[in-house]
Amino acid sequence: MKSRRGFTLLEVMITIGILGTMTVLVAQAIQQSIKMKTKVTTQMDDVSHMRDAVRLIQKDINLAYHYRDVEKELSELLAKKSATTAQQQPVTPPGFQDPLQQQQQSAWNQQLQKREVPRKDPETHFVGTGEGINFVTMNNARTVRNTQQADFVEVGYELKECRSLSENGGTSKCIWRRTSPWVDLDVTKGGSEVVLLENVSEFKFRYMGKGKQDWVSTWRSDSGGDGASKGKFPQAVELSITVTKKDSGKDRKYSMQVIVPIHFPNNPDDTSTGQATQAPGFQQQGVPPQ
Repeated sequence: MKSRRGFTLLEVMITIGILGTMTVLVAQAIQQSIKMKTKVTTQMDDVSHMRDAVRLIQKDINLAYHYRDVEKELSELLAKKSATTAQQQPVTPPGFQDPLQQQQQSAWNQQLQKREVPRKDPETHFVGTGEGINFVTMNNARTVRNTQQADFVEVGYELKECRSLSENGGTSKCIWRRTSPWVDLDVTKGGSEVVLLENVSEFKFRYMGKGKQDWVSTWRSDSGGDGASKGKFPQAVELSITVTKKDSGKDRKYSMQVIVPIHFPNNPDDTSTGQATQAPGFQQQGVPPQ
């Protein structure tokens, strides 16, 4: 009989051991890759959420709406000019009035009498602190066709506690965005609030404008402002955001810092020359320094 030769038991055991080891290594590599992919995807989502929040805040600040009553300013300018002209003209006899001036005054009185409702001067203010900001913006999109709404809206941002929507639940510091269609003298109250971003550990603002030598942590255009900010909007706002999330027992932080210019502050000093001034040290992207 011819002898038949095959694998010995030792060779089979060695082969099975090698295949088993390779299977375990491949399975671990695949599992590690899945974990890494999940981790990278989570980090990208976190950064994307933060960028979306910053983009919305930027848009609101860019389109900050500073209303100025041009009619009132013209009336005050005409009254001042009339007073100056009256001082320069010779003294007229008592009871005498220039016919042209009398006609202008009569036309003005008739225009005022045409108003059915007494005029109330509208105001829009900008109130900003180091931890929050409130103002009026033109970033008010019309979501429903033919909806009766204004082009501007009162908006505010503040850092407060909120309950997380994740599976783990719990609470964290969140950025709340407040909007109100009713614009009044107090821009810090009213309207409804929604959570814009969770797990925020830092939310800071600083402001720059004409009359300020450096960035400041407070800006008020209402009666509580100083001589440089009262009745004026800042020219640029610095925003700093840091999001801190737990990752395998460790804190992972994502930070962003941007300088947001206000496109049209509409301050008296800016419009007197026909151009809006620019914050010191700020340079538009793509524009070479002069």
